[in-house]
Amino acid sequence: MEVPLKKVQAGPSAEDTTYCQPCEQDDEIFPAEVYCTVCKEFFCSKCASLHRKQKMSRSHFLLDKSNMPTSIGGLGIEYECTVPCDIHPEESIKYFCSTHQTLICGHCAVQNHRSCHADVISDISNAFKDDQEYGDVIKTIARLFEDINLCASDVENNVDAVAKLGVNAVYKLRRYREEVNKCFEAREQALLKLIEQMKNMDEERLESLKPKYTNLKSKLEEINVTLEGQENNMIQLFIETKRVKQLLEGMQNELADIKKENVIHHYEFRKDQTTERLIGSDTRLGTLKHIMTEPHKIASASAERDHGTIGLRVQGDGPRVNMATSEPTVRKAIGDLTKLRFTPAVDIPVRSPTDDLICHLSGILHLAGSRLLLADFHNKNVKLVDMQTNNLVSQISLPGCPWDICLLSGDRVAVTLATKGIQFLETGGQLALGDHIELDGECRGIAYHEDSLIVSFYNKKVKVLDMNGRVIRQLERDVSGKELFKCDAYLTVMCEGPTAFIYVSDRIRNTVTKLDMNLNIIKTFQDPALKSPTSISALGDQLLVCGYGSNAIMILDLSTGKMTQLIGKTEGIRNPMFAYYSRQQSKLLVTELLNNKIKN
Repeated sequence: MEVPLKKVQAGPSAEDTTYCQPCEQDDEIFPAEVYCTVCKEFFCSKCASLHRKQKMSRSHFLLDKSNMPTSIGGLGIEYECTVPCDIHPEESIKYFCSTHQTLICGHCAVQNHRSCHADVISDISNAFKDDQEYGDVIKTIARLFEDINLCASDVENNVDAVAKLGVNAVYKLRRYREEVNKCFEAREQALLKLIEQMKNMDEERLESLKPKYTNLKSKLEEINVTLEGQENNMIQLFIETKRVKQLLEGMQNELADIKKENVIHHYEFRKDQTTERLIGSDTRLGTLKHIMTEPHKIASASAERDHGTIGLRVQGDGPRVNMATSEPTVRKAIGDLTKLRFTPAVDIPVRSPTDDLICHLSGILHLAGSRLLLADFHNKNVKLVDMQTNNLVSQISLPGCPWDICLLSGDRVAVTLATKGIQFLETGGQLALGDHIELDGECRGIAYHEDSLIVSFYNKKVKVLDMNGRVIRQLERDVSGKELFKCDAYLTVMCEGPTAFIYVSDRIRNTVTKLDMNLNIIKTFQDPALKSPTSISALGDQLLVCGYGSNAIMILDLSTGKMTQLIGKTEGIRNPMFAYYSRQQSKLLVTELLNNKIKN
């Protein structure tokens, strides 16, 4: 049952009293209970109830008696708000929810902010300009303008610095190239001069022999004529013959002297092994060193570059430039291969028409350029493959079954033959057989270091040999007489700073053992995921290890001793014998047991 509203009589004392505006139009005076912020009208409780029920006004936000304006006169001049609401674009923003610190419209107020404290923006914004919040925003804008101007200045400075860096780097590169050219030209001239000296020396010596043997021949002809003239006078012939015998002895001595002087210098040009490694290196001539620097300090970088490395400083955390960093000449940085993604490529066929058996490619050696040597154990030959064309170029038959190959100084390589020792090959032009060394035992892995050959044997030994095959030292058992290896498969020599170390794989013990050059054991690496390790090859401070029994190619981080699988059975690897990573072509080459192709 409705309680009738109490009608108030208007009078002079009610001048500032707020009344229901719709009721005033009907000449009824009732006190206002709420204020509609949309309609800008005061309502009594009855009109407010009706206002909330009507469809067109039910979403309007009503202020109660404690929050509504005190009088109509206090409303003053209002500015219309036309900023659309983000949630209800058809509505304008009218309120500020202090509970959620959010700008809202009438729909938002009714739907999501009924229990919140919301202020009418037109009411609270009058003195906002003098508020601290507005002052802080103005100050922030001013600071941002300053920061943007400073940033723009820094960017312009860095644009100039980048240009100077490029000019400086190109200048140093060209200057260094000129120095390299001068160095090689000087060396070429020295070699040409030496060749000319030897040639002139030999020519002069040989020219000096011509009159000697010509004179000797003339004397001999005179003696012969004299004897022929006395053939009918036996007495005179006897006398002349006795006289000639002494002359002939002297002439024989003269001829012996001529023969002694008839020697020449046999020489040939052989490529310098260090230069060959340089030509085959990805970092030949120099590198760009990637350095992170503080912002707007690039210009000072030019003073920090050395003679052999061109430095490049890059700012900020933007895209990284993939550049080679300078490393020691032997251990070059190649990055973490485990982070690379390997995709299958076309296999390289290597079987030739003259092969009798399925290929057993037990060894790989990368020569200068794109040439690749392969040891074919079953067919007793070494094959030469061009990695650019993926074609078999040539092959050469050997007197035994080859297992492993290592590079020597000059255009030579050494190949271990299972039961026949070591065979040397010339690789400068066509493959050609060189000297051969007979050894006891079945040879397996081989490496070369400072005019010595390091060889592993199937009968659990590692030996250091001179170039003639004489044993310098060997390792078979420890001081207690215990065998150190069960089945040596491969080995490699790796320079770590100024010191060289030997790494040997053991197929039975599933280990990789580190030795110093005196064959003292330094450390043994082992991992459950590595079974029957075969080939091992150096990659920076890592080793690429074939797991024959685990059907996987592993990476051994020498700094941590951790082994990580690079690729395995899921990528189609089956009984890998040898793995080689070509940095020039970013390719991983793998040979498998009894396979006529190289996985590429």
